[in-house]
Amino acid sequence: MSLQQSDTYQALNPKNRRRSTRLRPRSENFLLTDNRRKALQANALDVHRNMGLLAWAIRRTLDYCCLFDFQPRTADRGLNVALRELMERDTQAEAIDYYGRMDWDDMRRIAQAQQLLAGDAFFIRVNGSLQMVEGAFCQNPTGRRDAGQWVGGAKLVGGRVRAWNFAEEDPRTGQAQDRIIKAGSVWQYCQHEARPNQIRPVAPIVAALNEFRDLDETFDHMRAKVKLDQLFGIAFARKEDSEAFDEDDDEASPQDGAARLLDFGKGPAVVDLDVGESVETIQSQTPATSTQEFLQLCTQIALKSLDLSYSMFSENFTNYSGSRMAWIGFERACHTRRKTQRILHDKMARWRLYRWFLRPEFGGTGELNLPSGMTPEDVKFRWIPRGVAWWKPQEELDTALRSVAAGLKSMQDVCDEFGLGDYLDNVAEIAKEREELEQFGFLQKWSDAAMVRLTDGSDSADSEVTA
Repeated sequence: MSLQQSDTYQALNPKNRRRSTRLRPRSENFLLTDNRRKALQANALDVHRNMGLLAWAIRRTLDYCCLFDFQPRTADRGLNVALRELMERDTQAEAIDYYGRMDWDDMRRIAQAQQLLAGDAFFIRVNGSLQMVEGAFCQNPTGRRDAGQWVGGAKLVGGRVRAWNFAEEDPRTGQAQDRIIKAGSVWQYCQHEARPNQIRPVAPIVAALNEFRDLDETFDHMRAKVKLDQLFGIAFARKEDSEAFDEDDDEASPQDGAARLLDFGKGPAVVDLDVGESVETIQSQTPATSTQEFLQLCTQIALKSLDLSYSMFSENFTNYSGSRMAWIGFERACHTRRKTQRILHDKMARWRLYRWFLRPEFGGTGELNLPSGMTPEDVKFRWIPRGVAWWKPQEELDTALRSVAAGLKSMQDVCDEFGLGDYLDNVAEIAKEREELEQFGFLQKWSDAAMVRLTDGSDSADSEVTA
């Protein structure tokens, strides 16, 4: 089936941007064949590999979307401690990664980076561990009778994915072989946007790949021009020959015939000029102000593909209020990405829970015994996105505590918002510290007074206490 000029991605055809639009929409699965998807992914990975701006934008997005903490939430405090310890152990590289290279933090960051650059990534469950495969290696198998059921590396039966095929290259030989795996053993990490009929979504960075490439090329051209300007730093202006014959003095000047060649490598240089001669420095005013403004606009448009504001790239671009509003908008944009991350974490955690509770003869480890009447589905836990540090600690903490006093938030909500961990664990740790201090004879009355000042807002001398 042939594709018209409008049925394409501009990242695959950077020229001839102005074209007519089809009146009938086409499915993305037909527009993005295996070869076209490979071309887009190779384009995105190449820009990410060579352009610092895109690499920074990806890292900044990952910092806000991929930091999660595991919090068991059962009524049994001892069970919560055991779950946390087992999760800490089984998310290390030797336990979670099939090749033993990456821990869970690295794997989920790379999965998010692959989703932003290539559209998706895959996790294959292999013998109690996870093997991660880039989306670029998921493609239709060759030489099969059921070729009509395969779309983008997925075998569809009744519209549902029943199997995946991967053709990952051997790092030693560079050759690839088809590897078909049932869908139940594969986790596809992706984020669906815009089109509901996509089996494999398109990376959000695709719409800005041309802008990133144009910026990179423009920077190279401007850098070359600036270097060229440095080779022609000084210009000498001499008298015309007709003026030279009008001189009253026929004697030769000391500067006649002298080469105007300056060497600044030996320190300051003094130029002895004849009458009518001058020296000027060549200044090209590169880049011009209008060019700088245009490049700034292009950078802003490119960063918007990842919902990043220009103030996050250039910290002195705006004031505190502008930066705060831009950050709040980016936080809202991160909600969907964090939701996708949370789904991945929940899959991994449930998978691990069943292994811990299942006896060894059934393929588990049998390390945990559930309390009477509890099933694995009853085990409650949360993956909480790591909060950011306070911008203005005194004001934000005061606002948070007032929200708790007004019943608008819980103390756990405050801890979640600012990345302070589990509130009950914090209270238990503080109580333990107070007991130890009392054993040594230290009664920190100032800490009680400080809490009183924070909760009632008072900061008067009446709150003064003595040690």
